[in-house]
Amino acid sequence: MPRRQFVRLSGAAGTTGLLGLVGADRALADAGPAPEPSPSAPDGPGASACPTPSALCGYPSDTGGRYDLWDRVQVCEGTRPGPPFPQCLRTTSTYVILNGGSGSNHDFLLVPSCRISGVECPFITTASAPNYWLDAWDNAQPGQPGHVVYPHVGLGVNSADPTIRQQDQLHIHLAGIHSGIQTQLNNYDARISNDPARWRDQIVPIWGLTSAGQPAPRSYRVLHVANLNTNLFRLLLDSVVRPTGATMAAQTMAVTPRLIGGGGFYVLNSEPGLPVPPGQPGGTGTVDFLLAYA
Repeated sequence: MPRRQFVRLSGAAGTTGLLGLVGADRALADAGPAPEPSPSAPDGPGASACPTPSALCGYPSDTGGRYDLWDRVQVCEGTRPGPPFPQCLRTTSTYVILNGGSGSNHDFLLVPSCRISGVECPFITTASAPNYWLDAWDNAQPGQPGHVVYPHVGLGVNSADPTIRQQDQLHIHLAGIHSGIQTQLNNYDARISNDPARWRDQIVPIWGLTSAGQPAPRSYRVLHVANLNTNLFRLLLDSVVRPTGATMAAQTMAVTPRLIGGGGFYVLNSEPGLPVPPGQPGGTGTVDFLLAYA
């Protein structure tokens, strides 16, 4: 099945975006706890706590169409019969690894085994949520089922905008990152700190590619972190979303290694309404400008 029929990631600009990564050695912002559905007892797919079913997080009974990816997860977990009959590259109590659909060796998905609609589900910012970003990074390494064979790895999550995200089950893309983006980040490195309190103001333009392969610039908030040991969704909520009055549903997030200085990772975040400095391009709700799938 063509990848863009399975999980379409539009190359169009605008709409919503999400992005955020954190280092274990950085404290979270001092914002109070977010309103969130209480985790339910472990049952159904996945052995860990799952969010209480809700309009924001989804319902386990959701099926077909925009929930095809959720159907595939359940088949991998053995809690529903096929079809569909996905190639389950790895199945754990908290996530599954699937092919992204393009057939390339740098197009994989990490999908939670809980019913989680996407970045808008408050459960992913709680202490009960698994560290999906670290799991995605680990699975993209050599010898792992989602090994990304590309010069540099890029991980990404799209916003909830339905013109961008066509599958309403949270999925992190394990892909390559377009050539030249690492060099741009290196050039901006002196302007990018590891202080989460400054993340919302560290906005830089990055030239990526449209779905047609044409160069296109968008602006991103960028932070560098030492590792991926902290809940990156929570860091985004506390450091960017709450202080700016934005919504999680509008955010896109991407992660790629930092190749200079002390290493670690760059965390890129954007949204369509990103308040950019004069002369800079606007924001975006999709990671497609950054990630290489085919």
